[in-house]
Amino acid sequence: MSLSINNNSGLYSGTELRKSQNNIMTSLAKLAAGRRITKAADDAAGLTVADSLSSQARGFGQAMRNAGDAASIVQIADGALAQSAGLVSSIRVKALQAANASQSPASRQALQADIAKSLTQLGEISATTSFNGQKLLAGGFTNKNFQIGNNQGETVNISISSTTPEQLGSQTTGRLANIDVTTAEGAQKAVSVADKALQQIDASRAKLGSQQNQLNSSIASLATSQINTLSSVSTIRDLDFAKESMNLSQMKTLNKIKIFAAVQANSSQKNVIDILQNQT
Repeated sequence: MSLSINNNSGLYSGTELRKSQNNIMTSLAKLAAGRRITKAADDAAGLTVADSLSSQARGFGQAMRNAGDAASIVQIADGALAQSAGLVSSIRVKALQAANASQSPASRQALQADIAKSLTQLGEISATTSFNGQKLLAGGFTNKNFQIGNNQGETVNISISSTTPEQLGSQTTGRLANIDVTTAEGAQKAVSVADKALQQIDASRAKLGSQQNQLNSSIASLATSQINTLSSVSTIRDLDFAKESMNLSQMKTLNKIKIFAAVQANSSQKNVIDILQNQT
């Protein structure tokens, strides 16, 4: 006759110990990563929301950089326009000087030569003012859309008028490149042309100034949105270290209890077998 003792407690305790060890390892992984969600199984819905918000936050960051590029372009153009305005003002002063009856033909020729130098400088500013290889004041920088938002269509359009001497002025008054102060009549006309040119430059600067304010406002708004979005991501994904540390401590204690219980169960089974063997 054979005697056997069936006991499933060992199998049960082994399963519980594996579960306990897995929970401890998961908690350690969360503490090491600083994340409440380290894999989709931790919180599938939370992971989806956090990933979507993270994508938005990165979009806000790129939009800020785009707006920063646009602001840099506006600043460069405005600085060049300020120099251009200074040159046109000096041309106007020379035209006023040439319009005076005290000037001789020779002195007017000298004033015309000075004006020609100023016009050359004005042309050089127009030809050389650029950003990332794009000329800003040559007349080609028009209808440029800058993506300054996180969604489709959130753009700002920037156009900068040409400041070449051939474009400044009008058909009515004449062009700045063609002024001639070698006669009193030409000098009088040159004053009107210079006034028109200054009006055009000032209008461009006023428009750029308004766009600069818009861009600065957009950058500030984007920064706030990015911070709020990242805060939401942190709330969903990041770990509460104090809470998880307490949870880990509890799991370690429970694991020790389970190990002790398993040892006791195995010991009791062995004692029963020893007693039965001694009776035979």
